[in-house]
Amino acid sequence: MHTRSSRCSSLFSHSRLLVSGLALAAAACGGGDSTGPSSAPGFLAGTSDNHEIGIVVNSTGKALTLFQLGSPTTQRQVALGASSTITPTGTSVRGRRAAVPLGNAASVAVVDLENASIQRIFTFASGNATGSAFADDTTIVAANTALGIVGKFTVGQTADAITTTAPVAPQPTSVSVSAGRVLVVSSNLDSNFMPIGNGVVTILDAKTLQPISSVTTGGTNATDGAVGPDGLFYVLNTGDYTSPGSMTIVDPSAAKVVTTIADVGVGPGAISINANGLAYISGFSFGTLVWDTKTRTFQRGPANPVCAKLAGGGCRGAFAAARSAGGDLYQLFFGSASQNLAPYAFVYKGSAYTLSDSVSVGSGPAAIAIRTF
Repeated sequence: MHTRSSRCSSLFSHSRLLVSGLALAAAACGGGDSTGPSSAPGFLAGTSDNHEIGIVVNSTGKALTLFQLGSPTTQRQVALGASSTITPTGTSVRGRRAAVPLGNAASVAVVDLENASIQRIFTFASGNATGSAFADDTTIVAANTALGIVGKFTVGQTADAITTTAPVAPQPTSVSVSAGRVLVVSSNLDSNFMPIGNGVVTILDAKTLQPISSVTTGGTNATDGAVGPDGLFYVLNTGDYTSPGSMTIVDPSAAKVVTTIADVGVGPGAISINANGLAYISGFSFGTLVWDTKTRTFQRGPANPVCAKLAGGGCRGAFAAARSAGGDLYQLFFGSASQNLAPYAFVYKGSAYTLSDSVSVGSGPAAIAIRTF
């Protein structure tokens, strides 16, 4: 999610750096467009007029929730375990498999989406598993925030241990794969979650995990990234959650910064980019911004985000958002017990992003991908 679904990363996984040590954060994977008829059997085929499936990570619910876009109440749920150490943070999807990093459990669950069951669980020796990406159909790369490494494993390997690892910059949170390269976003924070410097993108060879280069971003606390259809890498610098964050555009092939966009809302934490080059930047303080990678302009900027309004006129926040092939934007609201607000996937239609529906997708929805199987 990432490829972009492989990053994916979710806003929960990245915001976790600010609140790591708390049981719950108030808080890649985003997903791109997906087209074509479905060849999947049963539930994954979707409905006769809409074959797309939404895949949601429930951070507090410790589960994956799958729903048919054409019939949102038709759902499947995959339990990820009951242990308090299981804190799922995002997902990446390839074929009919999903990789789900399990946070403090220091492990990654590989989920069989067709059968809605866990296929295997792969484990680090210790630490905290965050972002993940498929390097190919059977190879997964996952970040370990606590250890400052990424690990590589294959779904058919004999042992469950993740032993092939490579060091990256401190506090990696997001993994993407593009053109044979693994792109790891690190927040570059110290043990007290204070910036050591600006964020870092470490570039590795996808087959060997050998380092190729690294790039320093144009802001602090970099937490998420997505590859656009132009091949450039768009990295969110979340900052301190009180002043506007920024977005650094990186050319992975040249290993250099192209430019940094100064204001992408306060505390941006999740980004997905669709096939048309529209970037959806979400933050739990503002909702979702829409930025055109082709024109490098906002369609919906910080002054006018896409959001579900509160009774007082303000915005519900967003942990992540993904656009369907049919053109609808699905935005995750984590919910708020203190405000008596339930969690939902809000659905916005058309270029006006008109709020048209709210879908119950389990507790603590923190990452979403949309796919046709």
